[in-house]
Amino acid sequence: MPKPAPSFFQLAVRPKWIGALLLSLLVAAIFAAFGQWQLERSFTKNQSQEVVYGAEQNLMLDTQTGYLIANRNQAGVSGYWVSARAYDENGKSFALALGWVADLSVGKEVLADLRDSIQPQAFLPRTVVELAAEAPQPTDFNEPMLLQTFSPAQLVNLYSPEKPLALESNPWAQVSCGCDDEQLAHPKLTAIKFAIEADSINWLSLFYFVEWVVFAVFAVFLWWRLVRDEQIRLQSESVE
Repeated sequence: MPKPAPSFFQLAVRPKWIGALLLSLLVAAIFAAFGQWQLERSFTKNQSQEVVYGAEQNLMLDTQTGYLIANRNQAGVSGYWVSARAYDENGKSFALALGWVADLSVGKEVLADLRDSIQPQAFLPRTVVELAAEAPQPTDFNEPMLLQTFSPAQLVNLYSPEKPLALESNPWAQVSCGCDDEQLAHPKLTAIKFAIEADSINWLSLFYFVEWVVFAVFAVFLWWRLVRDEQIRLQSESVE
């Protein structure tokens, strides 16, 4: 009488297959860890600037130091900030973003009007919004007044090219003023609106998460398939 083939469980508890199971679980755990990492990257907070609402500052505007800052998105439209230097009673300098325009030509017109305007030489109160610093980027030789980022490290040298200021001894802050200020008002300037923090889905990372989950499941499935194939082989041999 032929010896009956072992059941799936009887095969699975053999040392060889227990070791294979532990190995497959280890591989599945590694895949699951990668999947968890990708899942955390799939859902992020999307915010173009880290906005910190600061206190009111008494500032004097320097109308001769205007620049245009490119790549400023507002309501889904890419445009420019019109910026200028300001300083307080202690000599601390600030880079002010005065407003937003959609067209480069309009921004240049606003800069020209700003330079020709007569501003009161007084420290006037302004409510400011501090922004996260941006890294400086190279400028276009043909557009010296156009900057790609709003960077204090770059502006500090542009405002004082003959004698560059040291950031340590002359601290700078990036701030933004709304266009409702009568001194800064211009009919072609739009008040800057800051991005509202919102959840964003990274679909590529989400796809990778699903991919790692499939790999983890397949690692365990492969062990089951190998044990099952071994069982079928032994059953065939017992019949013969």
